[in-house]
Amino acid sequence: MIHELRFSDEELQHIEDLAGCNYGPEKIALYLNVDKKEFLKLWFKKDSLVRTSYDRGQLQAEYEVNKQQKLLAQAGNITAAQIFLKESKEQEAKNNLYNILFGCDYED
Repeated sequence: MIHELRFSDEELQHIEDLAGCNYGPEKIALYLNVDKKEFLKLWFKKDSLVRTSYDRGQLQAEYEVNKQQKLLAQAGNITAAQIFLKESKEQEAKNNLYNILFGCDYED
């Protein structure tokens, strides 16, 4: 059984911020000064607050980058438009695969 480490709202925000800057769970555990094994146990548990905060931080960072990419593409930057369209097609392919595998649109 996983011993649930407790984190304050501020610490959960640090997890989000660090994940958004592409720090892995081991480095985040070091930053928070918590036992790495216990932290990783929580990180591997998909429904834990640690994992939710980590995933949210990565999603927020990805959103900000994609939003800027879209703005550049809309402003006429050809390279940005190519990258944006490529990523759009990749996401469409993933959505189609999830639909085939799970019978619905599923996002991992």
